[in-house]
Amino acid sequence: MQKIQEHFQNDPEVAIVAIQTTFEGFMVNTFGGAKLVAARYGLKMPIGQSGSKEAPSVMMRNYRTGGTPWVVIIDKKGIVRFNNFNIDANAAIEGMETLKKM
Repeated sequence: MQKIQEHFQNDPEVAIVAIQTTFEGFMVNTFGGAKLVAARYGLKMPIGQSGSKEAPSVMMRNYRTGGTPWVVIIDKKGIVRFNNFNIDANAAIEGMETLKKM
């Protein structure tokens, strides 16, 4: 995430958001915990939280995610172009640069 964030930090065509999807460990996998992890790694993107003990994660259901870190890349037309467990930073950057030209 650091490398991807750095590459696109001044690019107005790319938005990067980190969303913690919680399906277990509700006491530690909190919004506050996600913010601490982002701070530890210098991530300056918006951070979100989806899922709690009372309400299952809408993100997990909608995107059928299954692990950590799960990556979803959506193009500017709203089409999901990548939805899988993890991604190499260089491959993500290359793919996102290609999508920008479409």
